[in-house]
Amino acid sequence: MRTTYSTQGFKLTNMGLLKYVIIGTATVYGLQYITKKRLLDGKSIVDDWIENAPELIKEVNQLSKNIKRDYKQTSELY
Repeated sequence: MRTTYSTQGFKLTNMGLLKYVIIGTATVYGLQYITKKRLLDGKSIVDDWIENAPELIKEVNQLSKNIKRDYKQTSELY
C-alpha cells in the first residue's frame, strides 16, 4: 500500500518522506560534528576554517589571477 501525503500540491510518498528524514538527520549530525570542540585544544573544525579564511582567500585570488592570465594568453594565440 502506497501512502501519499499532499501539501499545497507537493506530493510525498513514504519513500520520499524517508529520503527527507535521512537527509535531515545527516545534516544535523554533520553540523554537530563540525561544531564539536576537540579535547586537545578546545577548537572545532569551523574555528579552524575561520582562522584560515584570510589565507584561503589569498590563495583563491591568486588562482583566479593565474586562470585569467592563462586564458588571456591562450585566447591571444588563437
